Amino acid sequence: MPVPHSFKLNEMVQHMPQDKVLWIDLQPTLHCLNKRVAQLLSRSFAVQRWSFQHDLDESCSVATVHDLLRQTLVASPEPMHLVGHGISGTVACLFAEKYPDLVKSLTLLSVDTLSVNHWSSHYLDMRSQLPSSRQAILRHLSSLLFSHQNPRAVEVLPCLLAKCLDNEFTQGSIVNQQHIPDLNTPKEVPTFILNGESDFVVDTNSRDRWSKSLKSGDRFVCMEKGRHFFQFDQSQHVAQLITAFIQMVPGPWIDRELSSNDFTSLARS
Repeated sequence: MPVPHSFKLNEMVQHMPQDKVLWIDLQPTLHCLNKRVAQLLSRSFAVQRWSFQHDLDESCSVATVHDLLRQTLVASPEPMHLVGHGISGTVACLFAEKYPDLVKSLTLLSVDTLSVNHWSSHYLDMRSQLPSSRQAILRHLSSLLFSHQNPRAVEVLPCLLAKCLDNEFTQGSIVNQQHIPDLNTPKEVPTFILNGESDFVVDTNSRDRWSKSLKSGDRFVCMEKGRHFFQFDQSQHVAQLITAFIQMVPGPWIDRELSSNDFTSLARS
């Protein structure tokens, strides 16, 4: 029986340090926005990219993605550190809750506890409410998702978003409005959340929502002036923060009493 779903695992470095990072990538078109951070992380870890692919017009579910991801991680000799942005982070978080023995740590970029808060769902809301063309809405959305300091990125992003909507895993399109549960930090997996201070998609109240489930060893950082794709504008700083977190897992800080500095801070450039 043919399997319509497929994935590809691309190793980004040749050396194999002890810690292994798996970048979950359900929207390969947008990986160019994550690539610089992944390259910087590869200086300290063995970084691999798990890229999900599917046939056009093919229905898909989170369960299908989890099954394929589990096949990859079961084959690994040790648990891996998962990293994901947006809906990729949402699916990775649900996976870590379901299979904690396969995940050493979890890093989420621009992820809210509210699973409806993704750029694609905001696009669909705009499309249903505004009497504007698709191109005009995507251009407006791009100006909200990216810093105005990157005019070239704002110019290119509408084309990337359009391709992603047509071909890749997006809530409200490929997944056919299926219900995705809201998130909590996985009970058995150290979790690091980085959200942008000026993110149009994940509002600033996400810190309060996440704080209800943060445990000892977890951390929340608000990136100063960061928008939804802050990892592109602040790649060096983001890579440093992720590296510091992963290097502390496991560590004595996980077992000590939680302080306010462990789970919320404002990252300044």
